[in-house]
Amino acid sequence: MSDKTQGTKRRDAARNRERLLAAARQAFAEQGPGVAFEEIARAAEVSRTTLYRNFATREELAATVFEDNVTLIEQHAATLGERPDGIVRLLDFVLDMQRDNRSLAHVLSGADLAWLTGLSARTVAAFRPHLERGREAGLVHPDVDVEDLMLAFPMAAGAMADNDVVHREQLNDRVRAMLHRALFIDGGPVA
Repeated sequence: MSDKTQGTKRRDAARNRERLLAAARQAFAEQGPGVAFEEIARAAEVSRTTLYRNFATREELAATVFEDNVTLIEQHAATLGERPDGIVRLLDFVLDMQRDNRSLAHVLSGADLAWLTGLSARTVAAFRPHLERGREAGLVHPDVDVEDLMLAFPMAAGAMADNDVVHREQLNDRVRAMLHRALFIDGGPVA
């Protein structure tokens, strides 16, 4: 096999993997944790064989989406630079991500604890400098620490777990406003 052919196959495989991740993200959000594995392949416009070649189980696929989300959090944190309101923007970014990926927690309930702990540590590391800048700028309540921020996410996820589609956005807005009041002075700046 020529280098050119092999390079084309690698690009095709990478593209298929990205399509599967995007389709899984959308399918979990729209159809919940029980979405048929084959439905994800269909949405990604790949064969079931391609799906199973990349992800042996629904849990493995959900774990990859979850880990990709942590990478997105790190990347977003980096784009915020030295902004004093970076902590507010990063919190809202993660809350939006949670809203759009509500079912991942259900699929990952049996995930490896060490793996989840590692992802949590990466998330804490992304938040810590923004929390310090926000505190220095007088945006964050003085007694709020990074553990409080991390605790806010499962609390928000639990509150937003309701599948009432009609009121989902109102509930999301209400949970976000409550967290802003609890964490930020004067509710924080509007992002």
